[in-house]
Amino acid sequence: MNTNSTSSFATGDLGAITTEIDQLVTPEHVHRRLYTDEEIFRREMGTVFGGSWTYVGHESEIPDPNSYVRRNLGQRPVMLTRSKDGEINVVLNRCSHRGTLLVTEERGCEAVVTCPYHGWRFGIDGKLKNVPVPSSYEDVRSGRFDLGRAHTENYRGFVFASLAPEPPSIIEWLGAARPWLDEYIDRYPGGQIAIHSTPLRYEFRANWKVSWDNAADGIHATFAHRSYNLLGKEAETETVLARNPAATPIISRAYPFGHSVVDQRPSIPGGPWSTMRPMPLVEELVDSLGRRGLADSATLDLGTGSMVNLNLFPNLIFVGNQLMVVEPIAVDHTRLSIYLLSAPTAPEETDLIRLRVDEDFVSFGTPDDFEMFERIQQGLSIPESEWIDTSRGAALDTEDPDEVGVLMGDVATEAPIRGYLKEWTRLMTAPDALATAPAKRPAETK
Repeated sequence: MNTNSTSSFATGDLGAITTEIDQLVTPEHVHRRLYTDEEIFRREMGTVFGGSWTYVGHESEIPDPNSYVRRNLGQRPVMLTRSKDGEINVVLNRCSHRGTLLVTEERGCEAVVTCPYHGWRFGIDGKLKNVPVPSSYEDVRSGRFDLGRAHTENYRGFVFASLAPEPPSIIEWLGAARPWLDEYIDRYPGGQIAIHSTPLRYEFRANWKVSWDNAADGIHATFAHRSYNLLGKEAETETVLARNPAATPIISRAYPFGHSVVDQRPSIPGGPWSTMRPMPLVEELVDSLGRRGLADSATLDLGTGSMVNLNLFPNLIFVGNQLMVVEPIAVDHTRLSIYLLSAPTAPEETDLIRLRVDEDFVSFGTPDDFEMFERIQQGLSIPESEWIDTSRGAALDTEDPDEVGVLMGDVATEAPIRGYLKEWTRLMTAPDALATAPAKRPAETK
């Protein structure tokens, strides 16, 4: 393939784009351009982050009427808001007059936001409230100047947005991955989850998809996280990551719409708490639970991660007691925001234990991943080596007899990578997935 030829992405020719994508993604290989081509990246921001459901936040982040948080939908600035009547919306953070960014604070609580340029005022639900000199406009109250809105779905507190003309229902989109999400939520007493308002934010110089390749990769942990595994060995705690990946019963599954799961629990019959190694203050916290008669296995296991990694394409990763949100910045630049989840109805000691646990891998394991991501991006800069192999485990994968389109494999399979690339290809080539039209087309002034 001539990688220096003019790309059809620049022309917007869908037929040519489809042909080009078909040449870049095969069942067992992917071309380096998916990680290095700026035109492909720009199209991704319209189709992948906009043409399907993208996670934007949790309802606990906007607890009060008129509260909001600032987010990005791909590279589009948006606001996740709760109106005075409790309705949750995702609105474009852009004045409908001249396009000025309206909100710059990360979060707030305001019934009305005012454009700093010309003083236009909007309700937190996006509806136009007031304009200076309204007589200058005909039909200013018609709704044509309301802020653009994305389709918004709230699934048990987790809020997703889409700019596709007719996105699938959130139930259809979650599909066979939905029971895993339900199980994750139901670990929390009463299914109640709260998100700590300040995330840990990291940036790495690599394409956003390398983090997705990594999310369900069961082999890298044995090698990339060697130092973390040695810490566990010194504490006489055998971490799941340190085991021979060819001899573990860990389960991996690839789901439609690019979702995936890695279930570590079959390899830890003692339960999540058995993987805990000594950490500051944890022993005192467990003793406190014991004195109150609360040190049962369910409460202790809630203090650790679920030992199930759930990945909802394209940007939401559940790992441990955390949410990882993938945020593309440029073709070779990505931000990863890590949000700690708390259990508001569990004993106070539980959340304090979770804090200690979540400091652990983020401090000693996550930096290994970022180092690998940047090494990958540097390696992919070599134009003469065009292809990346994604064939591991392909001959051994089996289809789930109870779920159409669900592939099952051991921890070594790269089925989750092949699965998300299939969804990526669909979004990049489907004409109804391209979210280039505004959420609300303005009417012409008569």
